[in-house]
Amino acid sequence: MENIKETLLSLKEQALEATKNSDEGFYQDYLSEDAVAIVPVGVFNKKAIVEQMGSKNSQFKSSKVEDTKAIVLTSETGIVTYKATFQKQDKSEYVVFVTTVYAKLGNTWKGVFYQQTPLVNSK
Repeated sequence: MENIKETLLSLKEQALEATKNSDEGFYQDYLSEDAVAIVPVGVFNKKAIVEQMGSKNSQFKSSKVEDTKAIVLTSETGIVTYKATFQKQDKSEYVVFVTTVYAKLGNTWKGVFYQQTPLVNSK
């Protein structure tokens, strides 16, 4: 039987690695067709997410991830949350809290919703 928490945490790790490598193909397969990402600079659909994550200049490459939690909602849905720290070009840090919602569509887990909430007073 599938360990859903392990599956969700593995997907998060795969996504972080794909982000570091600007792996557009990963995100094309990883996201549901109607995926949505809400980040401090706007709301993105799947096409925009894939383009951004495939960009070598993406600003979404975290330098540190901590406080990761996986929550199983049903046998076909779950949430992963964590705190991510990004280093800006000026070497300052920007901290966000991240939530990713996953759904099992057919036999495959997909990222369906992603949101970053900035830490208050994070610059």
